[in-house]
Amino acid sequence: MQRMALCFFILLFFGSCTPKIFQGLASSGIKRIEKSDLHPFVVDTVLMYNIKIDHGNTYFIGILLIKPVGNHAIRTLFTSTSGLTIFDFELSESAFTVNYCFPPLQEQRILNMFKKDFRALFSCHLPQSVEAEVYEKELAPVGYKIKTADGKAYFLTQDRQLKKIEMPAFITSLKIDYQTYKNNRPERILIAHPSLKFTMQLEKMEQ
Repeated sequence: MQRMALCFFILLFFGSCTPKIFQGLASSGIKRIEKSDLHPFVVDTVLMYNIKIDHGNTYFIGILLIKPVGNHAIRTLFTSTSGLTIFDFELSESAFTVNYCFPPLQEQRILNMFKKDFRALFSCHLPQSVEAEVYEKELAPVGYKIKTADGKAYFLTQDRQLKKIEMPAFITSLKIDYQTYKNNRPERILIAHPSLKFTMQLEKMEQ
């Protein structure tokens, strides 16, 4: 009984701590916000990024084509430098469609990881209006703790730009760092699963 009580106290203590991403900020309570308040990555035209996926001793390099398609969906097509299609996905707020995936990457756990990554990258896991616990401080970034369709997520914004997203999990924890912007569009993005030693680096191409 005492052991159960101790475990409950530990869970309660750590569950109530301010997430590390919001260090230096203070909670100002739960508020209803609009998705636009997070300044998400909006795809309203065709975009091209150099992409590098690194997982242990395996890596893929090529070009990622991102474009809007019908019914508010987004298509992501990854072609290697040798012209091989690595994957072709379509995603929206309610769906994730695998048009093609290179056979070595067709394991369901890998597809689920890509689904989580791209839905978070474009904030497809959020409705247009949502409740969030807001963390803020004068002249500092603003943080939002939100329960999304894909799990708990932390968003950090500053100067009307989305800077970071973190989705905690035991093994598949996700971190997205929008490292630089140009013309108010993400120019360099790092997507990482630290526990899996998996990274995906995107760098916008001049068009």
